[in-house]
Amino acid sequence: MTQHSSHTLAELRNVYQTFQLDSGRKLKVLENINLSLYDNEVLVLLGPSGSGKSTCLRILAGLLKPTHGKVFVEEKVLHDANTDVALVFQSFALLPWLNVADNIALGLKPLNLTKEEVDFRVKRAIDIVGLEGFEEAYPKELSGGMKQRVGFARAVVMERPILCLDEPFSALDILTAETLRKEILNLWLSKKTAIKSIVLITHNITEAVSMGSRILVMGSNPGQIRYTIRNELSYPRDEKSVAFKNLVEIIRDVLTEAIIPDTPDWVPPALQGQAVEAPPHVNMTEVVGLLELVYEEGGRADAFSLAPKLMKDSLQILLMAKAAELLDFVDTPKNQIVLTDLGKHFIKADINRRKEMIHEGLMQLKLTQLFYHRLFNSDSMSMSKDEAIQTIHEWLPNENPETVFDTLIQWARYGELFGYNDDSKEVYIDKEDDDEVKPSDATSDSFKKDLGDE
Repeated sequence: MTQHSSHTLAELRNVYQTFQLDSGRKLKVLENINLSLYDNEVLVLLGPSGSGKSTCLRILAGLLKPTHGKVFVEEKVLHDANTDVALVFQSFALLPWLNVADNIALGLKPLNLTKEEVDFRVKRAIDIVGLEGFEEAYPKELSGGMKQRVGFARAVVMERPILCLDEPFSALDILTAETLRKEILNLWLSKKTAIKSIVLITHNITEAVSMGSRILVMGSNPGQIRYTIRNELSYPRDEKSVAFKNLVEIIRDVLTEAIIPDTPDWVPPALQGQAVEAPPHVNMTEVVGLLELVYEEGGRADAFSLAPKLMKDSLQILLMAKAAELLDFVDTPKNQIVLTDLGKHFIKADINRRKEMIHEGLMQLKLTQLFYHRLFNSDSMSMSKDEAIQTIHEWLPNENPETVFDTLIQWARYGELFGYNDDSKEVYIDKEDDDEVKPSDATSDSFKKDLGDE
């Protein structure tokens, strides 16, 4: 195992970050982040989308100033861009009119180096990342893996001690991603470059365990560091080993508990029944697909084993399971997804009955109840999009109201609960359904009747 030293290269202290949305509302995306990057380590930020991983990276790189808190580099407060950092992003960001060599050299222009020094650095970077023979090729001639190699070479050529990787392998196929992961690790371990430490942003658990010395598990709403896990496995790491699998399992348990806790957060008795929960940002058709696959698996399946079958990352599977659990279609003990009786009945139903059941499930959710009541009690049984988003922001101040709105509309359309006209930017209850049962009166009586008929 490569041991990191106690020397701190960079640090975030008591960092908070709030963004102002286009609507003027403020959204807190990071809360009390304390993060240190030590010499000779790979630090991984692991968590679902929206947990603030990339925001932390941008603050560390000096591309974004925190709303509160400070960034330190070599124990000195950072005021501008962090010149110790080189960045590689998920998107290749290559200029199509420049060849490989010129794309790599692009970042060196502000350094005012001689042509000889630029040529030397570029040639060395090309050799290091395996781009020999492609110096004169243009981006359109390259595969995704080769384009990302150019991105890595562009970072190497800068000769910076900190390499920040923002999901650089997520757009690549599995085999290419695995090859590049190993090559980047070997490059760091070889000490052939100026890179002392790496910060990796990912939502891939196996990737985190393969590369990370320390793994910080992020939670969301707002983004925060929930757990720190030391990875003592020696490089190179064998994914088939018992120790590797055990660590993967530990992290899976941690993430599952963070996203779908077995024990919900405590709510004061006076507020029980009043807490409003945001819907996971997933498509309802994906949730239905998950339920069908679990049914095919015998009504019970390991959440993480379903990811490759549905071609989704494991964290997305957990969010889909959370959505299904909110509708009472599944239970989620540990990492298992288990169909409830209601879920089994849903799978056996035709498309129209499925819609009715989703409609009934939505009517049991506090957010949907509040929203439906607001529409139902308005004179026109409608609401503008701006008003709807403002209302959501009042109920869920730590969520992105636009994202919640989009999810809510998609779910409501699927369950035929209420509609949305994008031309008029208006949410509405169809007036032909004036006799619709109010949320407080919604029950599962029709389901109970159906079960009784079976």
